[in-house]
Amino acid sequence: MMATGTDLKSISQARLKTAEILMDAGDWHGAAYMLPYALECALKAVICKTLHLTAYPDNEKSESIRAFFTTHLLIQLLVVSGLQDVFSPTGAQEPYQHWSNFTIEFAGNWPQMRYDLKRMQQFDETKVRGLHFMLTDPTHGIITQIEKGGKW
Repeated sequence: MMATGTDLKSISQARLKTAEILMDAGDWHGAAYMLPYALECALKAVICKTLHLTAYPDNEKSESIRAFFTTHLLIQLLVVSGLQDVFSPTGAQEPYQHWSNFTIEFAGNWPQMRYDLKRMQQFDETKVRGLHFMLTDPTHGIITQIEKGGKW
């Protein structure tokens, strides 16, 4: 069963809550993994709305379509979501800075970080709280901008 945009929005919100629970428990590595997961699902929810898809096509029969949509590359998802203008250096500076500073930590195939202990150890309390703020800052946070714009 393919996830709908509404499902992906709910998953995004749940993964953000999971990250907050892990932060409260002092599990900085686990929280660091959940934060980009929340963003990925938020962007995929926006893609569903932007492209008028009833469900996110991650198990499409066509390999080229499936490969395009099963990506974990946040920058690719940003482009397909149509939100580049929101998080562009030519747009408002604060959302762009949050996007830039957040995604630099999760470049490439970020889910692979779960297998890299040295990489996971770089996520301490200060860094994880900062990353969380970049997503949830009430004024300029990445997910806040998606919510404010009614993009999902």
